[in-house]
Amino acid sequence: MKEFYTRSITATAYAIVILLPLFYNEYMFYLVGFICSLILVFEFIKLISKYNHKFLSRDSGKSNFILYMTFPLYISLFILSKNQIFEMIFLVVIVFTNIILGFSLLKNKFFSFSILKNRFIGHVYLVGSLVLFCSIPNIGDFYNPYLVFSFLALIWVSDSAAYVFGVTFGKRPLFKTVSPKKSVEGFLGGLIFSIILSLIFFKYLNLDLSLSEWITLGVLTSFLGTLGDLVQSQFKREAGVKDSGKWLPGHGGLYDRMDSIIFASPFIYLSLIIFKNVS
Repeated sequence: MKEFYTRSITATAYAIVILLPLFYNEYMFYLVGFICSLILVFEFIKLISKYNHKFLSRDSGKSNFILYMTFPLYISLFILSKNQIFEMIFLVVIVFTNIILGFSLLKNKFFSFSILKNRFIGHVYLVGSLVLFCSIPNIGDFYNPYLVFSFLALIWVSDSAAYVFGVTFGKRPLFKTVSPKKSVEGFLGGLIFSIILSLIFFKYLNLDLSLSEWITLGVLTSFLGTLGDLVQSQFKREAGVKDSGKWLPGHGGLYDRMDSIIFASPFIYLSLIIFKNVS
């Protein structure tokens, strides 16, 4: 129970840090996204260095610095330039990369860091997905923070419900070889509560999304969030570490806290684009 309270306090503080800039204005939200990208890349480089010590060598310093600086570049090209061709290529590459990660995990044939080409994954999986996350409020004709708020709420409710249901009722492992503590019961609990919250959003949030679209977002967010957590667990398992960092008490590193958001964001962004164009 003590761990639950610690996790809850940390999660609340983390939510405030994300939501206040989100509702203040888009540029403050981009700034928070940039700071998060610096921390995430730092944690990811440390994670990979456990697997491949050459990644922290002097020769890699310039490449690592470039990796740190890609977020503002991508934000500029993706959002500020309004270049639809770049947007399409960018989205396809990131979605395809995350699909490969997901399928390789589900088929129990997860690619090692050396095969995945470390820097490529750092650019696409982490920074690229975070750029799409920060781009969600701009999908419509004006900046709408409630698009991101609803996505985050679905992620957080699903994660919290999965944790509570897993601790209380969990008996059958969901993916024992990767994350022994995750259970089928926890996953189903998270899925159910994510769908319930999506129904509440349909009733009270005016975001021009139909009931079926809200339910789709609820299901996708819960499923993809869980898959993203498992992908990150496999990364940590190959690196031989428990947490990606020690920034957040009860959670570990920022990557531990944002793994679901990072993996799910490209698919949620794509879904919202599809909903916008077919409605």
